[in-house]
Amino acid sequence: MPKTQPPNRWPARHLDRFRGCIAALVLLHCVDLGAAGLAALPCALVPAQGPAAATPILVLIIDDIGHRLDTGRAATRLPGRVNLAVLPFTPHAAELAEAGFASGKEIMLHAPMHSQGGTGNAEQGMLTKELSEQAFRELLERQLGEVPHVKGVNNHMGSELTRQSASMAWLMTVLNERGLYFVDSRTTAETVAAQSAREAGVPHLSRRVFLDNDPNEAAIEERFEYAIAEARRMGVAVAIGHPYPETMAFLERALPTLAERSIRLAWVSEQADLNGAGYPAPIADIDGPGQ
Repeated sequence: MPKTQPPNRWPARHLDRFRGCIAALVLLHCVDLGAAGLAALPCALVPAQGPAAATPILVLIIDDIGHRLDTGRAATRLPGRVNLAVLPFTPHAAELAEAGFASGKEIMLHAPMHSQGGTGNAEQGMLTKELSEQAFRELLERQLGEVPHVKGVNNHMGSELTRQSASMAWLMTVLNERGLYFVDSRTTAETVAAQSAREAGVPHLSRRVFLDNDPNEAAIEERFEYAIAEARRMGVAVAIGHPYPETMAFLERALPTLAERSIRLAWVSEQADLNGAGYPAPIADIDGPGQ
């Protein structure tokens, strides 16, 4: 007589779920699904909500470090993982970069770039669309050489240059060679910088909020709260401020409260490109003083 098979001890619904898990694991091994894809997988081992389920992250960048020693030093003393973007060819660039690095801040080059409707002046250290590839590269290397401990770059102004595909491709080539990231300050809605970074394989993020276009305490607080709300909604939000006395005073009070509000401060290097490819484009702020 033929041997009988043992009865199947798993209900059909459990078998179906097991098969779904195996298929999900195979799919995860082959492709990057992103948060939405992960949430749809039929396996209990996969988190229900991808990165959004983790602690919301605020990436805070203070631009324009280098002109003033007093407010620059105040920025280096801000609590937590703050990023300092240092302007090259300014009186205190190297000193403040060293001080910031010593106090646990991440140092970036705040690269001056040609603004729309403005006059680009390469002789004063600004990257312009008129530069040849060799001249562009040489000036960028000079900018980088002005700021010690640089981990990445963001644009100072640049509403004209960040629209130029060739210039952005040259920029990303240098950053890729040096192992640096890029943060698009998004001073124009027509920027191609993040796209160029993605195409060149450069880790990147994009600015979501300017904190102090209006350097008034109530306005700064409103923008700060908006940045926190965006971090909670999106998982990560990039906010840019400036070393204005009002901004420094506000952040000295506000940053120590983030932990109790379940918000984590992060260096750019910890988050670059985690959401760079699909980062929703904010409404652009126009170039202004200090941007």
